[in-house]
Amino acid sequence: SSYHPRKSSGINAEWPLRPGQQNNPKPQKNAPKKEQAPKKEAPKKEEPKKEEPKPEAPKKERKAPFSNLPPAKLSMDTFKRMYWNEEMPVISKYFDENFVDGEWSVWKVEYKYQNELKRTTTTNNLVKGMFQRLESMKKFAFGLMYVFGNPGDQKLAGVWLGRGGDNFFYEDDNWTIDIENFNCTKLDMNKPEEKALWTKFVAGEIDDWEGRQFEKDHIF
Repeated sequence: SSYHPRKSSGINAEWPLRPGQQNNPKPQKNAPKKEQAPKKEAPKKEEPKKEEPKPEAPKKERKAPFSNLPPAKLSMDTFKRMYWNEEMPVISKYFDENFVDGEWSVWKVEYKYQNELKRTTTTNNLVKGMFQRLESMKKFAFGLMYVFGNPGDQKLAGVWLGRGGDNFFYEDDNWTIDIENFNCTKLDMNKPEEKALWTKFVAGEIDDWEGRQFEKDHIF
């Protein structure tokens, strides 16, 4: 039969045993048992505390602009339609018969930083950008902004009709961005000279402002 060396023993079978070395020694009877060290318990991993979902703050419902005001006698849609399609006597008649102070108000606006208006293109773009940012205000306001003077010596001024008795630009945070750069003066429609300014703007009869000739109009 062929020879197979033992694989289980770490002793090579071909070598003689050293003195005192036994092959497969038996454990001695009554030999003191080795005390096993107590097993160390692995530290328990602390489970991450589950964060309780915080209750969401109730969302503020965004109120519609001027929703606290009663219906107005003057209709902005009607006024704008008349402005584009009717002669001045018809427009004035509608305004006089339907304008109620407090339901609407008229304001004169003048750009605060007139010395910065150096180029007509830049001034026109300033107004166009303002109108774009006020797009959501169109149902509640009508405005005329005029550029006066030559490049390097220009003025920007106009009149606005808007909802409510206060400065309507402050009804919505999105409408305040540009108006902060203007001085706003409320016009009293019961004072002939103040009403005349409004009427002249609407009629297109404002030819100059503080000695500077009319250059360009922008209609909101």
